[in-house]
Amino acid sequence: MAFTRFILILFLIFPSAVSAADYCVDVQAKKGWQQLSLPAGKISRVSFSGGWSVISGMYRAVGPRGYSGQDAQKLGPLYGYKLDQSYAFGEMLVRDQAGRVVPFAEFAALAVNAPDTAGVYAFRINDKDIALWDNAGAIRVCISVH
Repeated sequence: MAFTRFILILFLIFPSAVSAADYCVDVQAKKGWQQLSLPAGKISRVSFSGGWSVISGMYRAVGPRGYSGQDAQKLGPLYGYKLDQSYAFGEMLVRDQAGRVVPFAEFAALAVNAPDTAGVYAFRINDKDIALWDNAGAIRVCISVH
């Protein structure tokens, strides 16, 4: 009985920890925009796991920041296949409900400061639709909202 009361007191003292929920999407490298709906609330954490590659078998898997260094240089001549020339090959792009497209790292940094993040977001690899067929892998994105 005392343990139950203790747990109840913790729920009352720390309601935000109790009411936080994770919303996740597995963003596939072979697909275009993939949506995730978030409820009203404040984002407390954005995380990812996994990796993907462009031109499967020729390039190692990378995270949401995409390719850099020698791999980026080798991919350079294929720049026409990037969906957005401003960002790296293989970088994860995020489109918000207003249609703005930003890289995942920027989204993650700004999202935790946004007062209300309700809406539909879309995620994808920075590769044009015609070039998705030879990609491989997925990155799981999880967003904690309270």
